[in-house]
Amino acid sequence: MSANRGGFHDYRAKFNWVIKRVKHYAEKTGVDAAALLDAWEDQRTYWYMSYYQDCKQPEIKSDKVWVFDTIEELQAAIGNAGFRCPCCAGVSKSPYTCDSGQPMDKKGSICDWKAYGLLGTLGKGASVFIKSKLMGETIFMPVAWETKPVATPVEQLAKLKEELK
Repeated sequence: MSANRGGFHDYRAKFNWVIKRVKHYAEKTGVDAAALLDAWEDQRTYWYMSYYQDCKQPEIKSDKVWVFDTIEELQAAIGNAGFRCPCCAGVSKSPYTCDSGQPMDKKGSICDWKAYGLLGTLGKGASVFIKSKLMGETIFMPVAWETKPVATPVEQLAKLKEELK
């Protein structure tokens, strides 16, 4: 018999995946794992077997994750310079969809790359986590962070740990 019980969903494996992922998020953000799981459940509007997966709760990579206490703090760090599209390198007003107007080919097709598409940000985006909302997203890299980088995630975690003492 196969690990998924002959074609049925492997509920135990999904449960274990969720527990492992919420502990991972708690470690990376400094937020209580139970509070994170409660927030995910409050946001979930469809079947948990489909909701809990890598595309919805991606593993947090330490070199491109920024943790902020509030949305206002994130907005202040981003400023008004826009976001760098990972596909055309143009500057977009949107952190999710390229609206730079950059032509992509000789036919004049305009870039409309999506951060939430199949290929995401091509590894050139930023993952941000808002503690007050207990949620995170991957966005195009803020242009302001190219010239005046926000503290690295390692520095942010060190600061959080110091504050908790």
